[in-house]
Amino acid sequence: MVMEKLDKYLNRYDKFLIISILLLGILGVLFSAVFFKERAEMVIIIRDAGGKVKRIPLRNTYGEEPFLIPVDGPIGISIVEAYNGRVRMKKAPERDPEMVCEKTGWIDQPGPMIICVPNQIAIWIEKKDAELDGISW
Repeated sequence: MVMEKLDKYLNRYDKFLIISILLLGILGVLFSAVFFKERAEMVIIIRDAGGKVKRIPLRNTYGEEPFLIPVDGPIGISIVEAYNGRVRMKKAPERDPEMVCEKTGWIDQPGPMIICVPNQIAIWIEKKDAELDGISW
């Protein structure tokens, strides 16, 4: 009975449009579930001059306020900012001559690194189960 009423008001193009929108919605939900699962398994790694490593799960960076991490180095304190699945060097010490690490900007995937050579700090993103071969200064 309901189908008969719908047939009266909808032509085949309307039905095709409705079905297409529903399928695209379902595909979008499935894609985002896979994408966010992969991102949830990533970790921000911050290594300071003393070799201490801080690990912050990327999923912890989603919130209303940015996640600020002070990191001490030979020339001063650097401020690392993590927010909405991204990380950057927000503030380099005043004694950093060129502040290249600040100019690097945001990273949000494995591969790129933020390196502060004068302050001996390295920041990168990796998957939880990844093994690091090594870092040298």
